[in-house]
Amino acid sequence: MTNNNNKKLKVKATNLTKRFEMLETTSNKMKTLFGLNRDKGQEFWALRNVSFEVHDGETIGIIGLNGSGKSTISTLISGTMTPTTGALEVNGDVSIIALGTGLIPNLTGRENIHVVGLMMGMTNKEIENKLDDIINFSELGPFIDQPLKTYSSGMKAKLSFSIAAYQDPDILIIDEVLSVGDGTFGQKSADKMFEFREQGKTILLISHDMLAIEKWCDKVLWLHYGEVKGYGSTEEILPQYINFVQWFIRLTPEEQDEYKEKVRREQLTYSVEILKDELEEEYGQKNSRSNREEVKEQLDFSKNNKLSVFIKMLLVVLALVFLAGGIFYTSNTSDVAALANPINFFQQHAFREKTEFSEKISNEVRSLSESEARKNRNKEKLQLKSITENQTTTTKSSKASKKSSSLKESSQSSPSSTEATTNYTIQAGDSLSVIADNLGTTVSEIQTLNPGLDAAALQPGAVIKVPETTTTTQGH
Repeated sequence: MTNNNNKKLKVKATNLTKRFEMLETTSNKMKTLFGLNRDKGQEFWALRNVSFEVHDGETIGIIGLNGSGKSTISTLISGTMTPTTGALEVNGDVSIIALGTGLIPNLTGRENIHVVGLMMGMTNKEIENKLDDIINFSELGPFIDQPLKTYSSGMKAKLSFSIAAYQDPDILIIDEVLSVGDGTFGQKSADKMFEFREQGKTILLISHDMLAIEKWCDKVLWLHYGEVKGYGSTEEILPQYINFVQWFIRLTPEEQDEYKEKVRREQLTYSVEILKDELEEEYGQKNSRSNREEVKEQLDFSKNNKLSVFIKMLLVVLALVFLAGGIFYTSNTSDVAALANPINFFQQHAFREKTEFSEKISNEVRSLSESEARKNRNKEKLQLKSITENQTTTTKSSKASKKSSSLKESSQSSPSSTEATTNYTIQAGDSLSVIADNLGTTVSEIQTLNPGLDAAALQPGAVIKVPETTTTTQGH
């Protein structure tokens, strides 16, 4: 392995902690944000005095039992969260792959590629250039145009990995994704990881799969309920962790619960004073003074966790302006008159119906009613045409001698084969019934003009023919 002195530092964590305040209600959370909550919630220290370094070209395995802080450290490195104390240096673009991260359930896979790509800093042109490669790599096929909420966890993992793989990041964080997909895709993902390693990129692999950790990782970071239990070569740390897991498994369920309760209690009772003592022990009395002062500054209540007085006042002023504007807009007086005599305004005009506002609402309602009436008239016309067509067909089959006159009558009373049509571009969310209702026509009319049209697979952007009605004429 190359000496780390010759490698560029990619990630450096120094005495990191991450504290969460366990508040029970949303109102308490809002009060805490504004510094108004006097009932301090239970503190939970997800990370406690974590330090490590990662250099370019290294693949680091992050291991530990559930709840040990693996995902917390990954979100800190990706910049999604900030540490409570300590220093975190990250050199390079970071891409994190975790189940569902950044993906929107109601969007299709293709749409999610665009959204996540933009979130990762890619331009629209870059996304378009890589779109086909991402889709092909994901192996999703026709499901790429289905909503994400219909995907299995394996399909989501494939999509997430494919997007991140073609972003070409400097630092790639993989959080339990490789263990979810099928074997074929897992091998392809592993090959892609090997490409990243050959290119000298940094990979952080979070996994419970010890075989994958042993195969891919140069070093292992063992987190144990927020603390670094070990950090070093895979050959050194991995056997220690496996021995611990085997010891833990041999415990009875009651003993396992007792052990978990003990370490959880340590996370709940951890404090700044304990951190300061650890720094003093780590750096010595003299050298730890600057570290202690930095921790104190980072934990300052008003600086780190609360809004400043200025921001609070600004938010209050904006809220009052917004409230006053709403009252003025819906009241039957002018803003100038209200400001000139506010007492009279609140006594005589506030919360009274404003004529202009009322007229505006009435006009909107009237417009909608007229639109509905036009649609109903068009529907009635089409129904009459349909009845006439059926009568004409019956006449032709029963009275062959009057064929020519029946055809002439039919051409006068029903739409001919050369009935005027127009083009319609299918929009997202359209169905044949929705299109028919909006254009004042029927589903059967649309299907007649578009033989072979699959009503269950309408594609946004596709163009179909529709009868030219009053509504379509006005729309054009």
